[in-house]
Amino acid sequence: MNRMKSTSIDVARFGRRLGTRSEGASARREIVAALERLPDDGQLTLSLHGVDVVSGSFADEAIGKTCQLLTSGAYGDRTLIVTSPSADLTEDLSDKLAQRKLAVLCRVDDAAPPWRVLGQLADPLVETLHLLMERKSATTKELADALGIAANACHNRIRHLVQLHLVREERVGAAAPNTQYRFHSIVA
Repeated sequence: MNRMKSTSIDVARFGRRLGTRSEGASARREIVAALERLPDDGQLTLSLHGVDVVSGSFADEAIGKTCQLLTSGAYGDRTLIVTSPSADLTEDLSDKLAQRKLAVLCRVDDAAPPWRVLGQLADPLVETLHLLMERKSATTKELADALGIAANACHNRIRHLVQLHLVREERVGAAAPNTQYRFHSIVA
């Protein structure tokens, strides 16, 4: 059976004004169940459309703890992204992710550019992430050359982005003494 590579959850199904940890825990159970149904390289989109308020308590319990599980390696290479009608709706979520030293990509309808990072991510990492998003795919050397930085520095940046599940890595071959990887944006 071929499982779907992506799915989405409309967070509005949990309510229009999401405020409590218990609401967040209930939502997290459904979010985690959706992640478990995806293949190892699947992607879950959480849509905030139709929601009026997302409190920090709900956001941390439902999304922050889910992102923590992803970075622990519990769900393979699965990724999670958020979509929102406005940047204002994501402020508490961003704060809670920053407290956990996590980050997630969010597509905001009323923003230019539309993709932004919620949570904590240093400026050099954001720069590298945006370059990879622009190119869709690249090697560490290609990114390092484009950024004008040493390959080791770029490698450290990209490793952190992979750990946060903000980019995907693909093993493309081995060249002594290191395995070669190609990195891919998780958003179109």
